[in-house]
Amino acid sequence: MYEIKNVEEKDLSKLAEIMATVFTITDPDKPWDKEFAYKYLEYWFKKQPDMFLVSFDSEGNPVGAMAVNIKPWRTGVRCSDGVVFVDTKYQKQGIARALFKKVIGEAMGKYNAIDFEAVTFAGSEFPLSWYKQIGINPDEHVVLIKGKCADILANLG
Repeated sequence: MYEIKNVEEKDLSKLAEIMATVFTITDPDKPWDKEFAYKYLEYWFKKQPDMFLVSFDSEGNPVGAMAVNIKPWRTGVRCSDGVVFVDTKYQKQGIARALFKKVIGEAMGKYNAIDFEAVTFAGSEFPLSWYKQIGINPDEHVVLIKGKCADILANLG
C-alpha cells in the first residue's frame, strides 16, 4: 500500500536521486545527475507546493512524485508543465496512475482545472504510450520550440 501526500523539503533529496535515475534510464543521451534533479524539484517545491505530491511505500520511503503548475488560459485553467516519475523498482504497480488521479482531482477541485499539458520524452514508445492510455495525446495544434538564448540574442542583432 502506498500513501500520497504533499512533498516536504526533507523529501527532495531522495526524490532527486529517483528522478535522476529514472530520467537518465529513459533518455540516456540526456543524463540527469542528482544535483540538477534537486534544483528542478526545489523549483517545483517553491513554485506550486500544493500541487507537488509524493508517494511513499509502507516503510515511509519516497518512491515517486508528480508536480504540475496551475495556470489560467483562454479556454480555462490548465495543469501545465507537469512532471511524474516513479522509482524503477516500483514501476508498473499503479503508483503513477494513483499520483495522476490525486493531482488531477485536486487541480479540478481547488482550481477548476480542465486541461493537462506537459512535455514527454521522444524517441521511444514509453512513456507516450502510457499517456495515451490515460487520455493524454500529442497536441496537433502546437509544436515545442526551443533555442539557445545567446543564439537568439545574436540573431536579433
